[in-house]
Amino acid sequence: MPALYWMAPLASLATLLGGWGVVRFLQGRAHFMRLLSGVAAGYLLSVTLAGVIPECLQPALGGERNAFWVLGGYLLVHLMEHGITLHFHYGEETHQGSHISGVMALIGLSLHSFMDGVAIGAALAINNNLGTLVFLGILFHRIPEGGTIASIFLVRGFGKRGALLAAATLALASLLGATGQAMLHLPTGPTLGLTAGLALYVASSDLLPEVQKEPGPRGALALLGGVAIYLLGARFLPHLH
Repeated sequence: MPALYWMAPLASLATLLGGWGVVRFLQGRAHFMRLLSGVAAGYLLSVTLAGVIPECLQPALGGERNAFWVLGGYLLVHLMEHGITLHFHYGEETHQGSHISGVMALIGLSLHSFMDGVAIGAALAINNNLGTLVFLGILFHRIPEGGTIASIFLVRGFGKRGALLAAATLALASLLGATGQAMLHLPTGPTLGLTAGLALYVASSDLLPEVQKEPGPRGALALLGGVAIYLLGARFLPHLH
């Protein structure tokens, strides 16, 4: 699966880019990252609802039973953020907290990153261009996610090096997920369903609330921009079987 060898590292580099951007330029200024979150939310919702879910419900991949995996993925990340780890958003550099809360945020986002890598591997296992569309969605939201963990670690007192190391941890988790999916050959249908549920939650509960903080029409335009990017991608990368 040659495409995996460059897609997974590029998605990981996007995480590092988000972390570096916060450390170097964006500390205390969340405007740009919020708009990027809106683009990512629009794209993720589009690729999940119009691409990943219809694909994982194909009879050859397990059919309607995979809908339970979608539900399971959604509930899993909800329980993880609200029951196991702390709920967090980009911009938390405005709130003071402890080292422990920063570590818990890193654990939660590392699990997100791992599943992002698994999603790339699973989508590329399908004989069509779904993998490329899923990759683009992950690429978009890896940047704000890298910025999120960097901003949290900065305010928790870990310093710039700690913030960059946290972003690097997320990048590594994504690579491990993609590599694990490729090596273990996990069932494609259930894996796609699980990652679809996770993506729906991230888009609707993590990314959308951030862009909704933007005044005026800019947030809505960012969201629609993400939808437009998906539609263009789907148009020029036709669904092949």
